[in-house]
Amino acid sequence: MFQHALLLALLAGPLQEDAVTKLLREGDGFYSKRDQEGMPAKASACFKKAMAIDEKCVEAYWKIALVDFWVGTHEKDAEKKQAVLRDGIEFAKMAIALDSKCKPAHFWLAILYGVYGEARGILQSLHMLDPMRAELKWVLDNDESFEDAGAHRVMGRLYFKLPGIKGGDNEKAKEHLNRAIKLAPKNLLNYLYLAEIHVDEGRKADAQACLNTLLEQPDDPRWIPECREWREQAKALLKELAK
Repeated sequence: MFQHALLLALLAGPLQEDAVTKLLREGDGFYSKRDQEGMPAKASACFKKAMAIDEKCVEAYWKIALVDFWVGTHEKDAEKKQAVLRDGIEFAKMAIALDSKCKPAHFWLAILYGVYGEARGILQSLHMLDPMRAELKWVLDNDESFEDAGAHRVMGRLYFKLPGIKGGDNEKAKEHLNRAIKLAPKNLLNYLYLAEIHVDEGRKADAQACLNTLLEQPDDPRWIPECREWREQAKALLKELAK
């Protein structure tokens, strides 16, 4: 009896790790189909099960935040959108609490702060700017190439979106986006964001060049649903510029 109990105790660690890994990979599979109805919920369920088995599984926490980002940015109801994005922020924070060096957690926390702020309105979300900048700075300081230079891309977007009296600056926005393009020349969103700045400044030819370059890039296998959306946005903007 004692030997049986001892054997179970010795196997608990590896068996638990196998179960968590299986759930994480299963969740990844569902998330890869996130543009299909019900898939985000299934992905989140897998990650939450993994978290329940191992409450210190950092990957489960930030991946739940990632799912919340997708769901929140595609939710049309304003209250539901904000609720989902708030949850994502909390899960990203929990991931960082478990591992302060987790790059995905810092990166997605910054993005969730941004989209949550947009959902609430800039004037109601100014207090979130400093935390967002702090997370982006952390990523830039630790790995500026992370997620196709994502921190540069988001920082560029932030400088473009903010009003001038709150720190908005097109020149700084372009600096970050051009750096993102240098580090990740195949990322579609880098070009879309830069094109929108050119449109804002009346630089029609530059905007068209950015958008055409975007359309020439291959889809990133990790972000197929997003690539479809970015291509549609680019085509719509090109059509508008052709008028």
